[in-house]
Amino acid sequence: MAFRFISSQFIFYISIILVLFIPGYFLLLAIESKKKLFSSIEKFVFSFGFSIIIVDLLMMLMGRLNILFTKISIILGIFVFSAVCFAIYKIKNKKQGEIKDSAFNFSKNQIILIILLLFLTIFIKTAYLKNSIFPTSTDLGHHMYWTKTIAETGKLPIYAESDIIQIDGNYQVSQPEKIADFIIGEHLIFAAVQIISGVEFVSYFPILILFLVNIVSVLAIFVTTIRLFENYSFGKNAGIISLFLIGPLYAISSSQAKFVSGGVIGNTIGNLLIPFSIYFIFRALKEKNSIFLSLSLLSTLGMAYTHHLTTFIFIFIFIFSAIIFSILNYNEIGSHFKEWMKIILKPQILILIFVSLLFVFAVYMPAYLNAKAVGTAVGGPSKDTRAGLTFNQLKLTAGESRMILGLVGVVILIAIKKRKNYEIAFVSGWAISILVMSLWPQILLLDLPSARIANYASFPLAISGAFALAYIIDKIKSADGKYYINQKLFYAVCFMLFVFALANGFYDNSQSIKAQSNYQKALQTVDASDYLGKNATKSDLAVKDHNYITADSWIKLSFMNGYNYPFSRGYFKRYEDETKPREMCTLWMISTPNTPEGQKCFNDLGVNFAMVNPQFDSAQFQKSKEFWQVYDGKEINIYYRNK
Repeated sequence: MAFRFISSQFIFYISIILVLFIPGYFLLLAIESKKKLFSSIEKFVFSFGFSIIIVDLLMMLMGRLNILFTKISIILGIFVFSAVCFAIYKIKNKKQGEIKDSAFNFSKNQIILIILLLFLTIFIKTAYLKNSIFPTSTDLGHHMYWTKTIAETGKLPIYAESDIIQIDGNYQVSQPEKIADFIIGEHLIFAAVQIISGVEFVSYFPILILFLVNIVSVLAIFVTTIRLFENYSFGKNAGIISLFLIGPLYAISSSQAKFVSGGVIGNTIGNLLIPFSIYFIFRALKEKNSIFLSLSLLSTLGMAYTHHLTTFIFIFIFIFSAIIFSILNYNEIGSHFKEWMKIILKPQILILIFVSLLFVFAVYMPAYLNAKAVGTAVGGPSKDTRAGLTFNQLKLTAGESRMILGLVGVVILIAIKKRKNYEIAFVSGWAISILVMSLWPQILLLDLPSARIANYASFPLAISGAFALAYIIDKIKSADGKYYINQKLFYAVCFMLFVFALANGFYDNSQSIKAQSNYQKALQTVDASDYLGKNATKSDLAVKDHNYITADSWIKLSFMNGYNYPFSRGYFKRYEDETKPREMCTLWMISTPNTPEGQKCFNDLGVNFAMVNPQFDSAQFQKSKEFWQVYDGKEINIYYRNK
């Protein structure tokens, strides 16, 4: 038993390395065959991110070619890709001495501080996630259903769902209709790891992968900040400060560990790929290097296959950055445009654009690329939740200290007015675009949840806030190292700012730490659904409650009988929404199963089982002679309808 456990763990971690590091590493190896372009830490971060993109694209291509996803086919696909990259590296490689990148050449004290900040970041996130390592979140359960579908069928899933409809006075289940809310890139990585390792779906593995993505995202902000400001004397300090602002500070808040525990896959991966795209566009324009532009296009393509909201936000980031750069350089914008065209019109860039478009239209087109999806995202706010946040709400989302420092940083950056400094445009455009989209979406005619957009604000504000602190500290010193203001006063002010930021950030962390875990309740749900899955037939239908059953979305993984199976009683307010009328059967079958309405729903739909929390919904079933209790638990009961 011990050997089996150790071997399963070994295989799992090998699969993590194989899927989430190897293909990206060999891609960068091929790209660096002629010239060293990245530091060691950059290579690690980008190897991880590009591995996600490459494996996604490989599996989509395999699906288009009708190649079944198996352990052998996925490993072989990664091996072939890596082998081709390695061959390119060997063919083009020119022997050269190791080149030290001055931007990442840290002092001993800086290395110690970086290690300490990373340790605190991982420690705080782990302390929070230890009570969430057994998956309980609703979103993750929905995502893992599609992941398990991929693993079991060996094919790309058809995202569709059925609903309860009424025709001629009778209730029935509708034909499956396409869903645009799920994006294929959210599931392929998890499916690849599971297929290779054989790890159980209801286990630690999805949370662990999201945790790794989140940690690498923190490192992505760190390396991006250093690259953006590498020509400044305080560039390394700005990078370390950004690591503090995005790492241990607010380590649990939304877009951080909370998104990991909540199973928010798209946003978590999207927050990794946005810095990638900005990093590579920046280096492409600054160094006039088409290789970086090709990597930016690749990361943007991966983003488009991972999360539609992230892609939509990135488009606005790019537009705002271009506008800010044009305003700051309006006298020379023509010459800049000519420089950009020289990079864009390189043969390799045009070929990559053509191949990307061919992939979208001939291999796999994202489900959200249709007029209906675009229409739901633009046109102006249609709900109060899309009409914009207040400044105080945004401050709470982004973190008070990070928000203040970030805004100061944006003001300083724009006030500098250094021409041809792309970092000013990108950092300012990144921050301002998300602030405008969150606070005043009506200006941009957006119809998207404002709170979800605001979750993207923490990353650019961390970068601009880090720049603000590093810039101010640098400017109060003269060339000979003397301070322009009283040194003791300066240290006192710095200490007060540090204490304010630390207290604010760690208070937020402490408020989020769970005193107790609900994994025991989730275990009962899994046990009950496994029991029903083994004893019910394919023709048996069930209804469950979403309000009071913990981790109820995971129940469907025990049946794999359709995305909407079992039927679910949703939140009560959903049935009261006059603007969007919904079917009522799921409410009646659990809340009032013995009324004529409830009985008709049971009869028309052929529902046999009801899964409820006994503390809230047992009396109505126990009092009825039509229902037999077949499963008894503290947190969940199952009743069978004796027809």
